Amino acid sequence: MGWLFMSRGGMAPFATPKAYLDNQCTYPPDPEKGRATGLRVLKSTVRSGAYYAACQSYDLETQRETFAIICLIKWTPGAKSGEEFGYKDSAPLRR
Repeated sequence: MGWLFMSRGGMAPFATPKAYLDNQCTYPPDPEKGRATGLRVLKSTVRSGAYYAACQSYDLETQRETFAIICLIKWTPGAKSGEEFGYKDSAPLRR
């Protein structure tokens, strides 16, 4: 997967990479729209150019899988190009 960069306006209304990515990883189940499961962030942090989150999928009845999401991030407020925030998710690691 490649990098996705955006301006601060593209992140709106979120002021930090952590807040933006927490929001992207949080949504409810919506059976009416064909989405049987939701996702929630249990805990997240940004350290050394990376976003780490413990996430849990769930449905209307029970909790499901708990797993990690890791994204490399670049945060350069005031960048001349206007692209202040970029992230790159990692490929799934299955064993």
